[in-house]
Amino acid sequence: MQQDGRKTKRTTDMIAKDGTPQGRPPSRPDGAQAITGLPAPRRLWAALSIWCAIFLTIMDVSIASVALPFISNGLGVTAARSVWAINAFQIAIVIALLPMAKASQILGYKKVYLAGILLFMLAASGSILATSLPVLAISRFVQGIGAAAVMVVSGALVRTIYPPEFIPRGIGYNTIAVSIASAAGPAVGALVLSLASWHAVFAVGLPFGLLSLVIGIWAIPSTAAARQPFERSSALLSAVGFAAIFLALNDFAQNTVSGWTLLEVCIAIPAIFLLGKRTSTRPDSMVPLDLLKLGSLRKAYIMSAAAYAVLILITLSFPFILQQRFQFEPDAIGLLMVPLPLGIMIAAFVSGRLVNRYSSAWLCGAGLIILAGGAILLSLMQPGVSTFLIVLAAAVCGIGFGIFQVPNNHSMLATAPHSRSGAASAMLSLSRLIGQTLGALMAALLFRKIGAQSGAPIVAAALIAIGVASATLLRKGRSRSTIVE
Repeated sequence: MQQDGRKTKRTTDMIAKDGTPQGRPPSRPDGAQAITGLPAPRRLWAALSIWCAIFLTIMDVSIASVALPFISNGLGVTAARSVWAINAFQIAIVIALLPMAKASQILGYKKVYLAGILLFMLAASGSILATSLPVLAISRFVQGIGAAAVMVVSGALVRTIYPPEFIPRGIGYNTIAVSIASAAGPAVGALVLSLASWHAVFAVGLPFGLLSLVIGIWAIPSTAAARQPFERSSALLSAVGFAAIFLALNDFAQNTVSGWTLLEVCIAIPAIFLLGKRTSTRPDSMVPLDLLKLGSLRKAYIMSAAAYAVLILITLSFPFILQQRFQFEPDAIGLLMVPLPLGIMIAAFVSGRLVNRYSSAWLCGAGLIILAGGAILLSLMQPGVSTFLIVLAAAVCGIGFGIFQVPNNHSMLATAPHSRSGAASAMLSLSRLIGQTLGALMAALLFRKIGAQSGAPIVAAALIAIGVASATLLRKGRSRSTIVE
């Protein structure tokens, strides 16, 4: 009898450590399968809903970027001010990521996911009907909040709808969807702008959103909600602190440093300090410090930020090199950019099937080395080089990033406890945004100091990729030698 009691206590303790309130196994309403995944037909429909949501959010960013000159002319604002159509969206994502992760843990992934899609679509109507920049910026800000909800939950849902052995494939499929949306965005945006006004670009993603919502209501599994309070003060500090940091970094990147920048820094420092003071390493904390305590996750976050900084350095520099060094026309530049996301798509499909066979560290290191090789090849090209070599170098960069991204994303999502899937997905998105922001800042600085046609940002990208790959592979080698000894 005592043995049975001890066994029951151990089981209860294990469940409690996993984050389930009152030590009870979580209920699985609507047939949710958090550990074994969904059966094959329903799994495919759930995955389709996620892919459509990815198209809704990712393609929107690409199309909006293409439409900026038309927005500037249509609303009668300067090019610099029109950028707020992008900045408002990005700031909202930065502000909302961690609070949405907490909300998904409290309310359940499905509710936050569907609410995010619905909010995004409703706010898109405001962008479509906007007649002034403030209205457009506010609508884009609300869309960013919806996008943050989708980003947080779409990563967490991979662990819910796929069986454990298929999770790397699920991550790979999501990466493919992101790559297709990124590659298609500029072309679709150009087509829409040739047929209609800039307002129409914000309607392109609505069919994907509607399809995702309709399928998701049935196919996306419900997850157990956690009885935890929502820390309003922590959410406010997180929003204010991260928004101020983003704005300050954007000022540096755009070379618009002013008194406002100093004010932003003065707001960011105390806000982040107070947030750190209020935050603990408990699993119910707003800022997931419990995940940062895990060395493997810390390494994955740092690698993700570095890799995205590398990718942004390349993608921002590549068009300038094509235009200023090789004298390509805009339509040719758009076509020559396609091999990079296409390479990511192909490599992600392959890499998703290799994660369960090979070490993530080796795959990540190999991907970064290939990425660096493609960057070096791009930086060495001079006028007169064949178009085939340019396409090849861009594709190699994409293949390297695709090989890296899937195993690293798998490490960030699968290493975290299952009850912390929402927080793990938020940290994945946050590391990506940090990397993109730092990469854009570095590119802007190098453009001003050396010139956009020099290829210096691409050389810097190659050096960063080689450095991170070397550190990863050396650490893996030391760990292996220690085990052998």
